[in-house]
Amino acid sequence: MATFILLLIIYLAFVSLGVPDGVMGVAWPEMQRTFGVPFESAGYITAFGTIGSVTSAFLSGHILKRFGTGKVVCISCALTGLSFLGFYLSGHFAFLLLLALPLGLGAGAVDTGLNDYVARNFTSRHMNWLHASWGLGAFVGPMLMTWAIVNTGSWRNGYLGVSLIQLSLSFLFLLSLPLWKIPGKKAKQDAAAPLSEPESTNHVDNPREKILEEVPAHRTVAQRLKAGFSKIFHMKGLLAGMLLFLFYVGSETAVGLWSASYLRFARDVSVENAGLWVSMFYGSIMIGRIIAGIFVNRIGTRKSIWIGIAISIVGFVLLMIPAATDILCPLALSLIGLGFAPIYPCAMQDAPIFFGKESAIAIGYEMGCANIGYAFLPMAVGKLADTTTLFVVPIAAFLFLLMCAGSYRVLSQAKADR
Repeated sequence: MATFILLLIIYLAFVSLGVPDGVMGVAWPEMQRTFGVPFESAGYITAFGTIGSVTSAFLSGHILKRFGTGKVVCISCALTGLSFLGFYLSGHFAFLLLLALPLGLGAGAVDTGLNDYVARNFTSRHMNWLHASWGLGAFVGPMLMTWAIVNTGSWRNGYLGVSLIQLSLSFLFLLSLPLWKIPGKKAKQDAAAPLSEPESTNHVDNPREKILEEVPAHRTVAQRLKAGFSKIFHMKGLLAGMLLFLFYVGSETAVGLWSASYLRFARDVSVENAGLWVSMFYGSIMIGRIIAGIFVNRIGTRKSIWIGIAISIVGFVLLMIPAATDILCPLALSLIGLGFAPIYPCAMQDAPIFFGKESAIAIGYEMGCANIGYAFLPMAVGKLADTTTLFVVPIAAFLFLLMCAGSYRVLSQAKADR
């Protein structure tokens, strides 16, 4: 019973991680008017948040080891809640940039800490449903902001609501601290298993990888950087894997951040419908990941990814048709979200298959590119939209998806050639 309660709390923690992600896109048209900044400035907030999240990701291993997952999640959730309280009170755009740093620090620590905790203590089914919980939070966030704008006339009240949710969850996590010491079923199985590292059946020795493994332990910073770049170009398929995550996250973030502006100003959609349809996008990701968690073992990860890409392509085509907006746009965003759902978790799950013993290193490089895609590709889309037309938003996100698909094809071929 205690383990069941802990799982619910963990899912709630990932819900809290998702709530802020969908809020900015809905609020931005109003925030832009308030602060009188260029349209693409929302991308700067995203970039500053990424600096915080990447920093916390690098430091999280040491912090988690010292304080434990429960305390880190509790403090991080409080940090995001206080950051959004600052958004509510802010009087200058520069203040938002400063607040994005602690916001990113808190979100990055929760993300890393919970992924690590669930991977060590629970099964892969719970991992899929953990990421579905993020989708639930991202679904609720835009609806809350839409309600605040329509019914109170202020985007600030939307951020106040998000802040109160985060701070309330932080208090709940504080009360639940004793539960975090309860091991899950996977941890009990691991404790009974022999203490040996299983050999990957999918790994094929590569002479170039062996050379890279023989780099001396004591290296200068320049030597480490050189070795890192060597891995990118010598580990077969790594560059393709990095580009896959770069373009996928860039496409997903561009849709989430800019679609409300595209709907309102390019397609003449009301505030209520724009917010609702963005919520449908995130809700479809949630539903798709729940379904993927049930069926992925039957059809395989690669087929799941290609089915997802195909569904998203149909959605983008519908989104770019300048007609029947009230029918095609909500359907399109739902299909895009549904198609996006399996791509990230399935590609992550396949890392040991593609990279064998080097999978931990490969995942680190891929996550680095995912953060770059999150921070800079949407910013580039916003800048392009500001200088041309908002109709470039779905076109750019669609092109990112196609480049993601191309990268996955190259990655799959690299595995076949091993």
